[in-house]
Amino acid sequence: MTETVCYRHPDRPAGVRCQRCDRPICPACMNSAAVGFQCPNCFNEGVRSVPRTRTSLGGIQRGGSQQVITYTLLALNVLVFIAVRTGSPQLLSDLVMVPVLTESEPWRLLTSAFTHVQIFHIFSNLFMLWQLGPPLEQMLGRLRFTVLYLLSALGGSVAVWFLSAPGGATLGASGAVLGLVGALLVISRARGGDITWIIMYVAVTAFLSFAIPNVSWQGHLGGFVVGAAVAWIYLRLSDHRRNKQSA
Repeated sequence: MTETVCYRHPDRPAGVRCQRCDRPICPACMNSAAVGFQCPNCFNEGVRSVPRTRTSLGGIQRGGSQQVITYTLLALNVLVFIAVRTGSPQLLSDLVMVPVLTESEPWRLLTSAFTHVQIFHIFSNLFMLWQLGPPLEQMLGRLRFTVLYLLSALGGSVAVWFLSAPGGATLGASGAVLGLVGALLVISRARGGDITWIIMYVAVTAFLSFAIPNVSWQGHLGGFVVGAAVAWIYLRLSDHRRNKQSA
């Protein structure tokens, strides 16, 4: 009597047959399916054929934790903060946003948005990221949330580039965080949600931006405007997709 062997591992005896292709598979190749077991190839094909569920704003809805990008951004900001506080002064000098140097060193547009020196500064920014990130990431999906955050950060830096003194140095995630605030304002307004606290936060931030010395109102403004614009685009794309599906 000939022993049936796994088609993927000829040196191993097969325990069952794949429910889709009927080829013999060993225990290591058995993937539990709705009925019986499937081989890795058939199982992967089945997973790819399942349509992805999208959020109301067009992002891919995922099971489990929805805060992967938020936690990653928090960790990056903390790691850069530790590196700046414990490293050489040259590191800080290479990361901050200096308008006169941006054309020759464009990476400053992004690295400055992950750079902090003062504990209160990083705490205030990361606290708001921790508050706003999870709900926005859940609504938008990981990719769109990442795009929103990075474009808001760049928007704040570009505003500093064009509107600030050429030799001034700017740093911090405030522009990116204000971008999240702008996005949440646009989305909440479109959905008929309560935007009172958002308006109050924007008003207080605007006042402090001009009342406190060395606070970059340019970065705040640029990040807020870009974040609001990106959210508006997401809403339009979502409406277009919904209308197309209902047509």
